[in-house]
Amino acid sequence: MKVLLVYPNIVESPKDMSIGLGIISAMLKEKGHKVELIDTTFKVSDDEIIDKVDQFNPDLVAVTAATNDLQNAIRISQIIKETKEVPIICGGYHATVAPKDIIDQDCFDMVAIGESEQSLIKLTKDLNNTKIPNIWFKKGKKITKNEIGKLTEDLDKLPFPDREIFNYQKYIDSNRGLATFMSSKGCPFLCSYCINKVLIDKYKGKGKFLRFRSIDNLMKEMKEVITKYKVKEIEFYDDTFTINKQRLRDFAKRYPKEIGLPFYINARVNAVTKEDFKLLKEAGCVRVSIGIEAGDPYIRNDILKRFQSNKQIIDTFQWAKEEGLRTYSFNMIGVPFETQESIKKTIELNRKVQPDYVGISIFNAFKGTELYDICKKNKWLKDKASASYFQSSNVNHPNFTIKELKKIRDSFGFEVYKNADKKRAYIDLIDKKLTKVPLYTKTRSLLIEKGIKKLIEK
Repeated sequence: MKVLLVYPNIVESPKDMSIGLGIISAMLKEKGHKVELIDTTFKVSDDEIIDKVDQFNPDLVAVTAATNDLQNAIRISQIIKETKEVPIICGGYHATVAPKDIIDQDCFDMVAIGESEQSLIKLTKDLNNTKIPNIWFKKGKKITKNEIGKLTEDLDKLPFPDREIFNYQKYIDSNRGLATFMSSKGCPFLCSYCINKVLIDKYKGKGKFLRFRSIDNLMKEMKEVITKYKVKEIEFYDDTFTINKQRLRDFAKRYPKEIGLPFYINARVNAVTKEDFKLLKEAGCVRVSIGIEAGDPYIRNDILKRFQSNKQIIDTFQWAKEEGLRTYSFNMIGVPFETQESIKKTIELNRKVQPDYVGISIFNAFKGTELYDICKKNKWLKDKASASYFQSSNVNHPNFTIKELKKIRDSFGFEVYKNADKKRAYIDLIDKKLTKVPLYTKTRSLLIEKGIKKLIEK
């Protein structure tokens, strides 16, 4: 069978492949299917989409869609349907949380819910089989809703993502030589703005939600990638990289001997210790990203359900710095019930911890989350989803306009650094202004990194 995959990515920076689609491609190829890809990350014209469909002539089209790029997924699928009458299945986070949004679209014939790699393989054996777990089928006005299947608990059984189909070196080059990996699936925390709680509820009784790949399996994949591609650095996208302490110790022991490249991780306050940072530094970690999200304890704990004190946040950043690690703070503005005073507290907490980098996103409410329901109840939701959580929101905030939030976002870093390091403050301010220039966005990561390194080394 010929299967056409569609990655409707609209994220400008950082650019990255879909690991999920990569795994599906690898599985399909293992079964002898022919696979091709439409990837909009580096822009694809409508004519190119039509040409791909005409030339490849697929028997099945599989689309992935997050909430932010759902409209682009629909647009591309409509073009494909107009070009060829072919069954189209759509999966991804939005499909899992709100399958009705997908099945109601004329361009989609099926919805893949949850971790549905094996279900897709079953589908390729018989497109007329409507009793496959994880898949909803639409035939005319009739919709067959199959239950979500069990989780794949042994992640080592999954093949490594097919990076070739993505022309992966192009991704690496666009992201300053960085290759990315996932070493686990799932997150045990129940933040009100995240879909993890939704997924945990959906998979109740279906297997262990938080799962880890073996260190052997992870090392094997990284060795293949750094042998095949020109890689300078590595980043792990796991939400909770440090939560399994024994696994972290095993990783820290083997990584410098077997891989040896600088790497980055995400860590969570309450799930990382000073000893963890010491192990990470010895293994070759150069930067750790940590969520602050909100400096106002009421917003952070009562609204976002982070359940972390200011002291815990300050201590965590201090531990990382004491071990010689650079730090990156994640922050949100425009959270429901937030005020100007709340945001000032977020800036003030960042001033206290002085991260080497600050990331600021504008709050968006995602379907299925607790905060989405609150926004809906208060009639704060806009009709259309936001295309970018850095430049817009799907929430009409009662206390802020989008213009005001963007202004706060652009000056956030300057306010954090202005008293401690004026040069660093102006680097951040200039960066926010220049990100509107396309040529600059291609080189910004490298320029910021070099500029900040010079300041840190002084």
